[in-house]
Amino acid sequence: MLTTKSAQEAFRLEVGQLPQASVNHLAPSFDNLPDNPYADGSYRLRRYSRFIFSNDSLKRLPSKAFVQDESINHFQGNVERTYPEIENKTVSDPAFLELFEHFQKMTDIADGSTIEVHQIRIFADHNPVEVAPEGVHQDGFDRIGIYVIQRHNITGGEVSVHTMETSPAMMKHPLNNGEFVVLNDRRFFHYAAPIEPINGELGYMDAFVLTANFIH
Repeated sequence: MLTTKSAQEAFRLEVGQLPQASVNHLAPSFDNLPDNPYADGSYRLRRYSRFIFSNDSLKRLPSKAFVQDESINHFQGNVERTYPEIENKTVSDPAFLELFEHFQKMTDIADGSTIEVHQIRIFADHNPVEVAPEGVHQDGFDRIGIYVIQRHNITGGEVSVHTMETSPAMMKHPLNNGEFVVLNDRRFFHYAAPIEPINGELGYMDAFVLTANFIH
Protein backbone atom coordinates (compact mmCIF):
# COMPACT_ATOMS: atom_id res chain seq x y z
CA MET A 1 0.00 0.00 0.00
CA LEU A 2 1.33 3.44 -0.95
CA THR A 3 1.97 5.95 1.80
CA THR A 4 0.42 9.40 1.43
CA LYS A 5 3.76 10.82 0.24
CA SER A 6 4.24 7.97 -2.25
CA ALA A 7 0.72 8.40 -3.59
CA GLN A 8 1.32 12.12 -4.06
CA GLU A 9 4.54 11.48 -5.97
CA ALA A 10 3.05 8.64 -8.03
CA PHE A 11 0.13 10.65 -9.43
CA ARG A 12 0.80 11.94 -12.94
CA LEU A 13 -2.30 13.02 -14.84
CA GLU A 14 -5.87 12.07 -15.59
CA VAL A 15 -8.35 13.13 -18.25
CA GLY A 16 -12.08 12.78 -18.09
CA GLN A 17 -15.54 14.11 -18.85
CA LEU A 18 -17.99 15.95 -16.60
CA PRO A 19 -21.67 14.95 -16.80
CA GLN A 20 -23.57 16.97 -19.39
CA ALA A 21 -26.02 18.15 -16.73
CA SER A 22 -23.13 19.73 -14.81
CA VAL A 23 -21.89 21.49 -17.94
CA ASN A 24 -25.39 22.84 -18.58
CA HIS A 25 -25.56 24.19 -15.03
CA LEU A 26 -22.17 25.92 -15.11
CA ALA A 27 -22.05 27.32 -18.65
CA PRO A 28 -24.39 30.33 -18.12
CA SER A 29 -22.22 31.69 -15.28
CA PHE A 30 -19.51 32.63 -17.81
CA ASP A 31 -21.82 35.14 -19.47
CA ASN A 32 -21.42 37.46 -16.48
CA LEU A 33 -17.63 37.72 -16.23
CA PRO A 34 -16.31 41.28 -15.67
CA ASP A 35 -13.74 43.28 -17.63
CA ASN A 36 -10.09 42.49 -16.94
CA PRO A 37 -7.77 45.51 -16.39
CA TYR A 38 -4.49 43.61 -16.86
CA ALA A 39 -2.24 42.91 -19.87
CA ASP A 40 -4.37 40.01 -21.08
CA GLY A 41 -7.64 41.88 -20.58
CA SER A 42 -8.28 42.59 -24.24
CA TYR A 43 -9.18 38.94 -24.80
CA ARG A 44 -9.58 37.31 -21.38
CA LEU A 45 -12.26 37.79 -18.70
CA ARG A 46 -11.77 36.32 -15.24
CA ARG A 47 -13.06 35.76 -11.72
CA TYR A 48 -10.86 34.29 -8.98
CA SER A 49 -11.67 32.83 -5.57
CA ARG A 50 -10.07 30.68 -2.88
CA PHE A 51 -11.85 28.02 -0.85
CA ILE A 52 -11.26 25.53 1.91
CA PHE A 53 -12.69 22.22 0.74
CA SER A 54 -13.60 19.98 3.69
CA ASN A 55 -16.24 17.29 4.28
CA ASP A 56 -17.60 17.81 0.77
CA SER A 57 -18.37 21.46 1.40
CA LEU A 58 -16.79 24.80 0.49
CA LYS A 59 -15.79 27.68 2.73
CA ARG A 60 -14.91 30.85 0.86
CA LEU A 61 -11.67 32.51 1.97
CA PRO A 62 -11.12 36.30 2.03
CA SER A 63 -10.25 37.97 -1.26
CA LYS A 64 -6.56 38.06 -2.07
CA ALA A 65 -4.47 39.33 -4.97
CA PHE A 66 -3.19 36.68 -7.36
CA VAL A 67 0.51 36.86 -8.18
CA GLN A 68 2.95 34.49 -9.88
CA ASP A 69 6.71 34.75 -9.78
CA GLU A 70 8.34 36.00 -12.97
CA SER A 71 10.28 32.72 -13.20
CA ILE A 72 6.93 30.92 -13.64
CA ASN A 73 4.90 33.46 -15.59
CA HIS A 74 7.06 35.24 -18.17
CA PHE A 75 4.08 37.27 -19.37
CA GLN A 76 2.64 38.78 -16.17
CA GLY A 77 5.11 37.67 -13.51
CA ASN A 78 5.40 39.63 -10.22
CA VAL A 79 2.19 41.53 -11.05
CA GLU A 80 -0.40 41.62 -8.27
CA ARG A 81 -3.72 40.99 -9.96
CA THR A 82 -7.01 41.45 -8.11
CA TYR A 83 -10.07 39.87 -9.69
CA PRO A 84 -13.74 39.87 -8.66
CA GLU A 85 -14.89 36.83 -6.71
CA ILE A 86 -16.79 33.96 -8.32
CA GLU A 87 -20.47 34.69 -7.84
CA ASN A 88 -22.35 33.14 -4.93
CA LYS A 89 -24.98 31.59 -7.19
CA THR A 90 -22.19 29.72 -9.02
CA VAL A 91 -20.54 28.60 -5.79
CA SER A 92 -23.85 27.27 -4.45
CA ASP A 93 -24.49 25.19 -7.57
CA PRO A 94 -23.96 21.44 -6.89
CA ALA A 95 -22.16 21.21 -10.24
CA PHE A 96 -19.51 23.62 -8.97
CA LEU A 97 -18.97 21.51 -5.85
CA GLU A 98 -18.62 18.48 -8.12
CA LEU A 99 -15.46 20.02 -9.61
CA PHE A 100 -13.84 20.01 -6.19
CA GLU A 101 -14.94 16.47 -5.42
CA HIS A 102 -13.41 15.21 -8.67
CA PHE A 103 -10.24 17.23 -8.13
CA GLN A 104 -9.68 16.01 -4.57
CA LYS A 105 -10.30 12.34 -5.36
CA MET A 106 -7.91 12.33 -8.30
CA THR A 107 -5.05 14.30 -6.76
CA ASP A 108 -4.67 13.14 -3.13
CA ILE A 109 -5.29 16.70 -1.94
CA ALA A 110 -6.13 16.42 1.75
CA ASP A 111 -9.46 17.40 3.25
CA GLY A 112 -9.21 20.96 4.52
CA SER A 113 -6.82 22.07 1.79
CA THR A 114 -7.01 25.47 0.13
CA ILE A 115 -8.07 25.24 -3.51
CA GLU A 116 -7.83 28.29 -5.75
CA VAL A 117 -10.21 28.65 -8.68
CA HIS A 118 -9.98 30.79 -11.80
CA GLN A 119 -13.11 31.20 -13.93
CA ILE A 120 -11.97 32.35 -17.36
CA ARG A 121 -13.44 33.21 -20.74
CA ILE A 122 -10.93 33.59 -23.57
CA PHE A 123 -12.48 35.07 -26.67
CA ALA A 124 -11.30 35.57 -30.25
CA ASP A 125 -12.68 37.96 -32.84
CA HIS A 126 -11.28 37.84 -36.39
CA ASN A 127 -7.70 36.90 -35.39
CA PRO A 128 -6.04 34.02 -33.49
CA VAL A 129 -5.67 34.65 -29.75
CA GLU A 130 -3.11 33.21 -27.35
CA VAL A 131 -4.68 31.00 -24.69
CA ALA A 132 -1.37 30.65 -22.82
CA PRO A 133 0.73 33.74 -23.63
CA GLU A 134 3.40 32.55 -21.16
CA GLY A 135 4.13 29.53 -23.41
CA VAL A 136 4.82 26.01 -22.11
CA HIS A 137 4.80 26.46 -18.35
CA GLN A 138 4.04 25.28 -14.84
CA ASP A 139 1.69 27.15 -12.51
CA GLY A 140 3.79 26.68 -9.35
CA PHE A 141 1.42 24.32 -7.51
CA ASP A 142 1.39 20.65 -6.59
CA ARG A 143 -1.76 19.93 -8.59
CA ILE A 144 -3.77 21.73 -11.25
CA GLY A 145 -7.01 20.90 -13.04
CA ILE A 146 -8.23 22.43 -16.29
CA TYR A 147 -11.99 21.98 -16.81
CA VAL A 148 -13.24 23.25 -20.16
CA ILE A 149 -16.94 23.97 -19.80
CA GLN A 150 -17.67 25.08 -23.32
CA ARG A 151 -16.11 25.95 -26.67
CA HIS A 152 -18.09 28.20 -28.99
CA ASN A 153 -17.29 28.87 -32.65
CA ILE A 154 -13.54 28.28 -32.38
CA THR A 155 -10.80 26.05 -33.70
CA GLY A 156 -7.53 25.34 -31.91
CA GLY A 157 -7.00 25.55 -28.16
CA GLU A 158 -5.44 22.08 -27.89
CA VAL A 159 -4.16 21.45 -24.36
CA SER A 160 -0.76 19.76 -24.33
CA VAL A 161 1.31 18.17 -21.56
CA HIS A 162 5.12 18.14 -21.62
CA THR A 163 7.75 16.43 -19.48
CA MET A 164 10.01 19.49 -19.75
CA GLU A 165 9.55 23.08 -20.89
CA THR A 166 11.42 22.40 -24.13
CA SER A 167 10.23 18.84 -24.80
CA PRO A 168 7.61 17.83 -27.42
CA ALA A 169 4.07 17.25 -26.18
CA MET A 170 3.49 13.80 -24.70
CA MET A 171 -0.26 14.45 -24.92
CA LYS A 172 -2.25 16.95 -26.98
CA HIS A 173 -6.02 17.18 -27.07
CA PRO A 174 -8.58 19.94 -27.83
CA LEU A 175 -10.64 19.66 -24.65
CA ASN A 176 -14.29 19.78 -25.64
CA ASN A 177 -17.35 20.78 -23.61
CA GLY A 178 -17.07 19.23 -20.15
CA GLU A 179 -13.67 17.59 -20.68
CA PHE A 180 -10.86 18.05 -18.20
CA VAL A 181 -7.23 17.23 -17.51
CA VAL A 182 -5.79 17.08 -13.98
CA LEU A 183 -2.03 16.87 -13.62
CA ASN A 184 0.98 16.88 -11.34
CA ASP A 185 2.27 20.42 -11.82
CA ARG A 186 5.61 19.64 -10.19
CA ARG A 187 6.27 16.86 -12.68
CA PHE A 188 4.80 18.20 -15.92
CA PHE A 189 4.52 21.39 -17.93
CA HIS A 190 1.45 22.34 -19.93
CA TYR A 191 0.32 24.64 -22.72
CA ALA A 192 -2.81 25.53 -24.67
CA ALA A 193 -2.60 26.42 -28.36
CA PRO A 194 -4.13 29.66 -29.69
CA ILE A 195 -7.81 29.72 -30.59
CA GLU A 196 -9.21 31.18 -33.78
CA PRO A 197 -12.82 32.15 -34.56
CA ILE A 198 -14.65 30.31 -37.31
CA ASN A 199 -15.69 32.46 -40.30
CA GLY A 200 -14.55 35.62 -38.52
CA GLU A 201 -17.40 35.44 -36.02
CA LEU A 202 -16.87 35.91 -32.28
CA GLY A 203 -15.74 32.72 -30.57
CA TYR A 204 -14.69 31.82 -27.05
CA MET A 205 -13.54 29.09 -24.69
CA ASP A 206 -14.75 28.91 -21.07
CA ALA A 207 -12.83 27.07 -18.36
CA PHE A 208 -12.37 26.65 -14.64
CA VAL A 209 -8.76 26.17 -13.52
CA LEU A 210 -8.28 24.66 -10.06
CA THR A 211 -4.91 24.76 -8.27
CA ALA A 212 -3.78 23.41 -4.91
CA ASN A 213 -0.75 22.60 -2.78
CA PHE A 214 -0.39 19.83 -0.24
CA ILE A 215 -0.72 20.69 3.43
CA HIS A 216 2.73 20.38 4.98
